[in-house]
Amino acid sequence: MSAPPKEDCQNEGTVRGKDASLTYDAVEGILIIEGDSGHETILDGSVIAVVDGRKDGESGTKTQQILLLSQLPGAHYRFEDVQVTNLPQSFIDANVISPHFGQLVPSRSASKGSGSVPSLYVVISIGSGTGEAQGFFDNVVKPAFTASGVQPFSYYVHTTNSNKSIERLISAVILPRANEGVSQTVLLLSGDGGVVDTINVLLSSTRSGQYVKPAIGLVTMGTGNALANSTGLNRDLTRGLRHFYRGQAHPLPTLTATFSPNSEILFDEGRQTEPVAPPAADAGEMYGAVVCSWALHASLVADSDTAEYRKFGSQRFQMAAKELLSPSDGSAPHVYKGQITLVKLDDNGHEFQQMLDAQEHGYILATLVSNLEEKLTISPHSKPLDNQLRLVHFGAIPSEEVMKILGLAFQGGAHIDNETVGYESIERIRIDFDESDGRWRRVCVDGRIVRVGEGGWVEVRKNTGMDVIDIIVDLRV
Repeated sequence: MSAPPKEDCQNEGTVRGKDASLTYDAVEGILIIEGDSGHETILDGSVIAVVDGRKDGESGTKTQQILLLSQLPGAHYRFEDVQVTNLPQSFIDANVISPHFGQLVPSRSASKGSGSVPSLYVVISIGSGTGEAQGFFDNVVKPAFTASGVQPFSYYVHTTNSNKSIERLISAVILPRANEGVSQTVLLLSGDGGVVDTINVLLSSTRSGQYVKPAIGLVTMGTGNALANSTGLNRDLTRGLRHFYRGQAHPLPTLTATFSPNSEILFDEGRQTEPVAPPAADAGEMYGAVVCSWALHASLVADSDTAEYRKFGSQRFQMAAKELLSPSDGSAPHVYKGQITLVKLDDNGHEFQQMLDAQEHGYILATLVSNLEEKLTISPHSKPLDNQLRLVHFGAIPSEEVMKILGLAFQGGAHIDNETVGYESIERIRIDFDESDGRWRRVCVDGRIVRVGEGGWVEVRKNTGMDVIDIIVDLRV
């Protein structure tokens, strides 16, 4: 496909009330402003959205608002509602608010006295990542909403106060209203954890025949942000807010991990546990939208989930990996033991079972997404929201070779060309553990850590016919 043509004509208009010439370079995605105030450029990637106005009947000029985000030193952000007249039409087309935005959020004409219950919820996860969510809401999201006509009385703000806060909101408010047939939108200022909390409540609960899927927007505040990096939400400065304004709601693929009895969810840095399965149940289930892993990946996620490690952002994963591969006590890295059984499709679409020959493993990861981090492309064949479960695996190999493979994953997913790495599409995977120490039976489901009981197992499958939630994303970019 050829690149869009560069716009050559200049529009004469005003910016912030002052006369200016405006030219849009559609190839580079840059609005160039020349005027008495000097030279200014605005990148598409810093534009949350353009609010298109109406032409003045007498002058024929058209007024617009550019909802603009600037990044300041120290990872701070500044929002500006830039008033403009006579923007180039191609710039408007590339940045204008989607018609779907009006379906997801309350209209400008919503009246404070109408008595209606808000159907837009903003969740501020103060514990996500390095704790930026509250500041980003105060300085960016709230003023952007106000500038685009979404007033504070027309949405509900929920600030988390524990690791159960999002689950409680979904269970007590979102799910009952969805079961009553109410359309709802939830904007999560969180990492992948906010999404997994939401889908676990919805998938584990009874849904009525009137159930209407909630739509979630995601403003990325986590450390890995796998879902956002894999769907393109993180490709611009706005951390996903641009997608909330310009995207559409798409079904979010999910997976189910079924655990043997006596498996426990670990939290509070592993100091507390709760059972996966309810009492007397044969097995327990957890749900995800990103990944289910064992061996090195699950261990490094679990070991790095501490207050001390989280100070380092996404670097915490590499730090934990180095300790696992080259333990500071001088011991050899652990060799993970268990039996792996896969279910795949043949050329005719029929399922067949395959057991891996290896009983010793280094890395076992089943994923629905391409990227675990911005530059960590773990599954390069994965496409946004394609609902294909893929497996990346390798055996017990020297630490130097492991580091080489992980390094290649940061080079556009080049690790899958390494002869020691297995990479394939699957329908299901089962792991039967042969580990006496519970530390080596830890499984990661979208960042949650489960310690499987001794002699236990986990089965992972992609979900079909379990479409319970949409995600708002602009797949055109």
